[in-house]
Amino acid sequence: MTRIGPSRVRWFHGGRARILYNLISWHLRNATDLRFMNYGYAEEADAGNDGDQTERLCARLYDAVVASANLAGARILDVGSGRGGGALHLLRHHGAEEVTGVDYSARAIEFCRRVYENENRLSWLQGDAAAIPVPDGQFDIVTNVESAHCYPDRRAFLREAFRVLRPGGWLLHADFTPQADAPSGHVSALASQVTRSGFQDIRVTELTQGVLLGLSLDAKRRGDEITRRFPAPVRPVARLWAGLPGSWIHRDFASGRRLYYRLSARKPE
Repeated sequence: MTRIGPSRVRWFHGGRARILYNLISWHLRNATDLRFMNYGYAEEADAGNDGDQTERLCARLYDAVVASANLAGARILDVGSGRGGGALHLLRHHGAEEVTGVDYSARAIEFCRRVYENENRLSWLQGDAAAIPVPDGQFDIVTNVESAHCYPDRRAFLREAFRVLRPGGWLLHADFTPQADAPSGHVSALASQVTRSGFQDIRVTELTQGVLLGLSLDAKRRGDEITRRFPAPVRPVARLWAGLPGSWIHRDFASGRRLYYRLSARKPE
């Protein structure tokens, strides 16, 4: 297997990132207890709770992303829903009325339909974030967590998010920037794209330190899962995907070459 080293950090974006996620998903196809595919998030109060986190910190990332919005009674579209853990968390812990997950991967959607078949307020659609297969104005909230770095055309996703939201609805988005000398420039460019897509009340907050703390607290669990579930040739790629300390993605966060941010934006009434 080709080694993915620091000189190839831009590999982790676009279509090639989709290949990586599909490879990981295939190896986890029968792991019904693993429901999240994000880096997680923690605050200092979590520091005494390291050890077996059982994906708690992955759920905390969703809490951080939606913290600025009231989700009680909301119809939510989770774009890039992956293995469905985030959608279920929003339904059970944030008072959502119903959550629809949409993902590009047919394998991920099949997994969710099988694992959550008894959750009648969850539904799942296979589709592209640049052409979401739902009518206009159907949702109060669009969530999009750690997925957009895979999109070939992020502007198309923003237009689609605007289209499927009702007037006054919110886009709640989080992701990491590409590696760059000034990653804050990427965030500024994103905010400009969001504005051009028609959104208002745009707020961007950096979450990098919380994500790094979450990765640190969760490192043992993630490493143990990789050793248990992946054959030896695939483990280096899995460790990169998991953001374990020592991987270049983790070093990029720690050095400031890459930022993790959340963004909220409102569709005008």
